[in-house]
Amino acid sequence: MIRTNSIVFKFSVQLTIILAILFSVLVISNIYSLEVVQNNSKTNSRNLLAIYKANIQNNFSNSAEDLIEVFEAHVDSALSMDQLDENGRYFKSIQLANALSMKMSRDASSDVMFIKIPGSDLLLTYFSNRISSENKLRLLDYLNSYTFRPAAEGDSDKWVDFNIQNVHYVYKAITYSEVTFGTIIQADTLLSLVNQGGNDPSHYVLSNRNGVILSSDKSNVEEEYSTMIELQSKLERKFLMFTEPIPEFGLITNMVAKQSVFSGLQKIQWIIVMLAIISVVIVPLVLRLLARDILTPVLKLVKASKEVEKGQHEFQIPQGHFSMEFTKLFHSFQSMVREITDLKIQSYEEEIERSQLEIKYLQIQIRPHFYLNAISTITSLTYQNKNEEIRMLIQHLSEHLRYMFKGGITEVSIDEEIRHAENYIRMQEIRYPDQIFYMTEIDAEAAIVQIPQFIILTFVENAFKHAMFYGDMLSIFIRVSTEAKDEKPFVKIAIEDNGEGFPVEWLQQEESAVFERNDADHSRIGVANMRRTLQLFYKRDDLLKLSNVEPSGAKVELWIPIQESVNETGKEARHALPVDR
Repeated sequence: MIRTNSIVFKFSVQLTIILAILFSVLVISNIYSLEVVQNNSKTNSRNLLAIYKANIQNNFSNSAEDLIEVFEAHVDSALSMDQLDENGRYFKSIQLANALSMKMSRDASSDVMFIKIPGSDLLLTYFSNRISSENKLRLLDYLNSYTFRPAAEGDSDKWVDFNIQNVHYVYKAITYSEVTFGTIIQADTLLSLVNQGGNDPSHYVLSNRNGVILSSDKSNVEEEYSTMIELQSKLERKFLMFTEPIPEFGLITNMVAKQSVFSGLQKIQWIIVMLAIISVVIVPLVLRLLARDILTPVLKLVKASKEVEKGQHEFQIPQGHFSMEFTKLFHSFQSMVREITDLKIQSYEEEIERSQLEIKYLQIQIRPHFYLNAISTITSLTYQNKNEEIRMLIQHLSEHLRYMFKGGITEVSIDEEIRHAENYIRMQEIRYPDQIFYMTEIDAEAAIVQIPQFIILTFVENAFKHAMFYGDMLSIFIRVSTEAKDEKPFVKIAIEDNGEGFPVEWLQQEESAVFERNDADHSRIGVANMRRTLQLFYKRDDLLKLSNVEPSGAKVELWIPIQESVNETGKEARHALPVDR
C-alpha cells in the first residue's frame, strides 16, 4: 500500500496531473480548433453566399430592366392589336417578336421573354438555348392557360416561382389592360450563376419563401427532399448549412460537408486517443522504474538516517546495483556521519566550556555593582560616625561576599536567593533609613526550585539604582508562585517597585525582541545579562518580561520552568529544567 506522503505517491500524483493537464490541453485545443475551423467555414460560406447572392440579384435586375424596356417601347403596339386587321396583326406580331429576339440576343439574363395578348389569343415568346424542347412546349401550355394579374402594391420587385413537372421557374410580369409582358428564368439557370468556374466543393440549394426546394447542384436532393426543413433534418449530421436570403424569391443555402471541413482534425483526434492509451501504460512503468532506481536507495538512506538519529555512529554502504549518483551519495553520507560524530563530541565539549566561561564572565560583570555600592555606603557612614550601622553593614556585606564566592555555584534555591536579596535591601536601609519598604511572598512549593544565582538580586539592585531618590519612599514587592504556562509548570517571580518605571523605548525594544547586552552607557547591562543567563540555562527567549504598573513603577516577571525529581533521601523536590550540554 502506497502512503500519501511517500515519494511514489507524490510523483505518481504529479505525473498524473501533468498528463491530465497535457491531455486536457490537447482536448481543449482540439475543441478550439474545431470551433475555429467551423467559424472560418461559416465566414467563408457567408462571403461566398454574399457574392453568389449579388450575381443572382444582378441577373434579376438585368432581366427586370429588359422587361421594362420592352414594355415601355411596345405596350402601345400590343394594346392596338385588337384594332388591326389580320395582316396588320401579323406584321405587328412579327415586330413584337423581333423586339423580344433582339433583347434576348443582347442579354442572356432571362430564359424566356413573352407577350400575352388575351383578346386576340396571341402569345409571343422567345426562348434561350438553355431551355430544352420538351420544357418549351410545357412552358407554352402553361403560359396559354395561366391568367396573369397585375402585381399587388409592394410586390413589384418580387418574382413568382412555379413548377412544371418538377422543373422550377421564376417569373416577373407586367400586366396592363389584360396585356402581359413577362420574363422567366429557370431555377437551374440561377444556380448556374453560383460557383462559376470555381473550385468550391460545397453544394448549393435554392428554395422559395416557403422553403420549397427549387434547384440544387447535389444529385437527388430535389427528388428525395421537397423542402429545406426536411433536408436539414436528414443531412444536418453530415453537412454544415448556411443560408442567405434573396428578397426577390427566397433563400440560397450552402451545404458544406463536415468531413471535408474537419478531415484535417481527425488525425489530431486519433493522436489524442493514442496519447491517452500510452499514458495509461507509461504511468505504471515509470512508477516501477522510480521504485527500483530512486525509491529503494532513498529508503535505505532514510533508514540509515533514523539509525544515526538514534545514536548509531557508523554507516555501512548498502550492497546492490545503484546509480552513480546514489553511490556517490552513499559515500558522502558515510563521510558525513563520521564527521557529525566527531563534530558532536567536539561541540559538546566546546558548549560546556563556552557556557561555563560565559557564566563566569557574566558573574564577574555583575560583581562591580555590589563592590561599588557597598564601599560607597561604608565611606558615607564613616563621615557620619555611625559605628553601629557600619558594623551591621560590614556583617551584611560579609554575608553578601560569602554568598557571592560560594565555590563557583551557579544555581541556588529561590529561598536562598530571596534571603540574599533581603540581605542586600538591609544594607540599603542603613544607607537610606526610613525610606525603604519591602515585602516578599513565596509559595513553599516554589521556594526549593533552583534558579541562576543573582537572578533576583540584579533586578532588586536596579530598583535602587533607578527608582531610589533621596527623600522619597521606595517600595519593593517580590512575589514567587507556581503557575502553568503553555500547559507546563513554571515558577513565576514578580519584582515590582514604585519608581518611574521603564522608559518607553526600553519596552518597545522588549516587544520587538531587540535588546542589546552591550549598551553604550551601560544603563541596561544588568537586564541584558540576566536575559542572557536565562537563555543559557533554559534555551528559551521568552522567560523575561518588562512592563510598567499603574500609577507608577516598574515590573519584572521571570518565568522559570520546573520539573519534579527525587533526591538521594527519596524526598520529592522541584528543580529548574537542566541545561542540555
